[in-house]
Amino acid sequence: AWWISKPLDRPATRLNAGQIVFLRKLSRKTWAFFDTFVGPEDNWLPPDNYQEHSAPVVAHRTSPTNMGLALLANLSACDFGYISAKRLIERTEKAFHTMEALERHRGHFYNWYDTQSLEPLPPRYVSTADSGNLASHLLTLRPGLLALADQEILGPRWVEGLSDTLEILSDIAGGVGEAASVRIAQIQEDLSSASALRPFGLAATRSRLDGLAASAGELQGCLDADPGVSARGAKRWASALARQCRDALDEMTFLAPWSVRPAPAGVLRAFPAVDEVPTLRELARFDVALR
Repeated sequence: AWWISKPLDRPATRLNAGQIVFLRKLSRKTWAFFDTFVGPEDNWLPPDNYQEHSAPVVAHRTSPTNMGLALLANLSACDFGYISAKRLIERTEKAFHTMEALERHRGHFYNWYDTQSLEPLPPRYVSTADSGNLASHLLTLRPGLLALADQEILGPRWVEGLSDTLEILSDIAGGVGEAASVRIAQIQEDLSSASALRPFGLAATRSRLDGLAASAGELQGCLDADPGVSARGAKRWASALARQCRDALDEMTFLAPWSVRPAPAGVLRAFPAVDEVPTLRELARFDVALR
């Protein structure tokens, strides 16, 4: 952490391209744990762990440290382009709603809770280490949430976020059919093109996302129809790619509904901001100006 955090103007500290790809794929796989297991079944609290061998078992218990890590995982996933700001807010709100309902000792969370019954687990005790971890996580989460107002409604990392997911899919897609392989190659080409041509306006972003979502949906259909492809491998990551595309499109439709239909040339000349990707704060003012 110390080495990576040193200033980038020192050439000796720079990561090479292969190391960056490795870390990005690792971050995407890490998010997959929270995306998969932090949901309604566990009241939006993170299970402590998932055992793969010798049989799949989810540990339905959590601690203040785990809760804080999950909250920051949501924020990091948004920063990395894996989820939209809307999903970040929804997941944070649901976690806070559950945390407010948990039994506590003089305001402190107990160290272990059952994530399904929400009961404290015996023996009941408060951990200064875990309480301190949660406090530091919340102190980090707060400025991250406040910064959302001044970030573009579709952050600059959405292309990289989709690319990270596709990289993992490509790594495990060795046994897929020709039709699926062609679609994977096409999506890779489209993402490379999108990365090279940035920045672009709202209409171009919408057009590219529409195309990527359609391609990801077709790819998912190809793999779902192939009985020889593992449901826990390529099918799972193809589904994740399609969800990411739909999430980004839903965010654009919700916050900038006029992006669904390109603005006429006359409107763009009179009001060029129509095609700019706004921040939430700009959007609040923009709505008044547009009327």
